[in-house]
Amino acid sequence: MNIPIIISGGGLIGNYISLRLRRSGIQSKIIERNDELYNSDSGIRTITLNPKSVELLQYEGIKIASSSIKNIYAYDADGTGKINFSSDDIDSNDLSKVVMFNELNSALKEQNISNTLYETQIDGISYNSNNEKTEINLSDSSIYKTDLLVACDGKASNVAKIYGFKNTAHSYNQTAATFLVKADTKATDAHQIFSDKGIFALMPAPKGENIFTVVWSLDNKFLDTESLDAYIHSNLGHFEKKLGCSINIQSDILSFKLSSHYIDSYIKDSVVLLADSAHSIHPLAGQGVNLGFADADVFCNQIEQAFHKGLKINEPTYLKKYSIEREALNLIMLKSMDLFVNIFKNDNPYLRLARNLGLNYVNKSKLAKVFFIGKASGF
Repeated sequence: MNIPIIISGGGLIGNYISLRLRRSGIQSKIIERNDELYNSDSGIRTITLNPKSVELLQYEGIKIASSSIKNIYAYDADGTGKINFSSDDIDSNDLSKVVMFNELNSALKEQNISNTLYETQIDGISYNSNNEKTEINLSDSSIYKTDLLVACDGKASNVAKIYGFKNTAHSYNQTAATFLVKADTKATDAHQIFSDKGIFALMPAPKGENIFTVVWSLDNKFLDTESLDAYIHSNLGHFEKKLGCSINIQSDILSFKLSSHYIDSYIKDSVVLLADSAHSIHPLAGQGVNLGFADADVFCNQIEQAFHKGLKINEPTYLKKYSIEREALNLIMLKSMDLFVNIFKNDNPYLRLARNLGLNYVNKSKLAKVFFIGKASGF
């Protein structure tokens, strides 16, 4: 069976690409290893969408409940450094939106149920240079031919492994915990604290009055002598004191190990990698999913241009434009996040002084703040 585009991975990015390309008249099939009812977080995990990602989703008719972030306050808990980003700096209603992951995932998935193969995955890939078709063998023994295979199947991408993409990975030796809390602080404010007890972020969640989401990244060494839950409960007061508010846990605690990775080249023959299959970064800036939507936007633009000009959708010139634009920008973001993590993990008193001075300097410069907000906004 011949399908113009096959997408490996029925997550946020895979479903977005399929929905958008269908609007342009380009058919695709999604291969998803989990079943249709799979839900990984029971309504606990949130994601932060920048204005560009929100715009892309709204254009496809995806609208779900969200909380607005109008102010972001970042502090160095070991010094006097602080910075405040405000939507007023850019004359906007908000800086970003916080949505529940499972709600966004379900809204996108519902648009693609009819063109998704559940409970199967790709076991084999071969490319025929004569007809420029890629043959795909699935775990249910079926075989498909496609003009373009798109991998959106996560950090441990099965497609990237099978087809021999070169991957460079790095562990932060940290664990991220995320959970919902009730806090008596302003509902449109987000806070991030850099501390010797970890990087602690508190953001409004669309789950009711005074409900917030916490994303807390901490060194694995803290978990050598006690469990993650015990560490969180015994150290939460440190951040309550810093923020001057009470914080009461309202959900289970989800956790995952932190690492980054990047693929040197996103394209090989007619196989293309996007989002987490191509790159992943530390979550401290909340930009991971936004980089994925930026990848998808540029990729779809190139495919749509080729299609509307009557060219092949796997035309190398257009695929290369996607890779040239996104590979460099994603690597810059990854290296920037690594730099921030290393700066705030370092206990050197001179470096601590420098980072506090740096935060305060940026906080006094509207031009600098507008620059950083612009980069984070996706436009």
